[in-house]
Amino acid sequence: MLLLFCGDAVFTVLHLINVETGWFRGSRISLEEDGGPAEIFQYLKEFSIVVCMVVAFISTRHAAYLSWAFVFLFLLADDAGKIHEGVGGWLARRYELPAPFGLRSQDLGELLFSGAIGVAILGAVGVAVRHGTEQCRRISRDLGCLLVALALVGVLIDMLHTIAYTRQSLLAQVLLVVEDGGEMFVMSAVMAYAFHVATHVGRTRFDLWFHVRTRLAWT
Repeated sequence: MLLLFCGDAVFTVLHLINVETGWFRGSRISLEEDGGPAEIFQYLKEFSIVVCMVVAFISTRHAAYLSWAFVFLFLLADDAGKIHEGVGGWLARRYELPAPFGLRSQDLGELLFSGAIGVAILGAVGVAVRHGTEQCRRISRDLGCLLVALALVGVLIDMLHTIAYTRQSLLAQVLLVVEDGGEMFVMSAVMAYAFHVATHVGRTRFDLWFHVRTRLAWT
């Protein structure tokens, strides 16, 4: 995981240097560059997570791992194919969606699509987990926690970034780093966790959900 985090940190630092100095102009080093090195690095992590979950499924024959493989396969397809952006734009045009709180109508469409897909996919995972072992349920809870963290930086922070960007605020640059850099670090954590599960034959000694629940109880 440390190597993955180092890679994320390098891309983030290079982005900041480019923003402040313009040294890497034309090199596609920006975190938001479509098809840039940082985005390809993210694709590789998502693909690796899919492979790890398939390996865990083959080792255990528990459907929960296969369902998680499909979750991250969809995330990979969505990131690479910009599915949520295309569908969000279509929904905005088809239903003449409003543009609330400084967002664009397309942003609302993307949010609706992401929410609907999220409910459907996690519902399918829930069905698979229900018939799984205690280890399956523990691992699924942990992956669910990491997925919530990914949604916070990828959806919530993205919406705040859009609002700040339309107002040409300096805050937009900060939120861009928090959003795209945060997505990279969270996905690295998921990749490390998935690799751990795959190499331990679908088992883990971690219980991330327990620690999250304990911290929430303290607050």
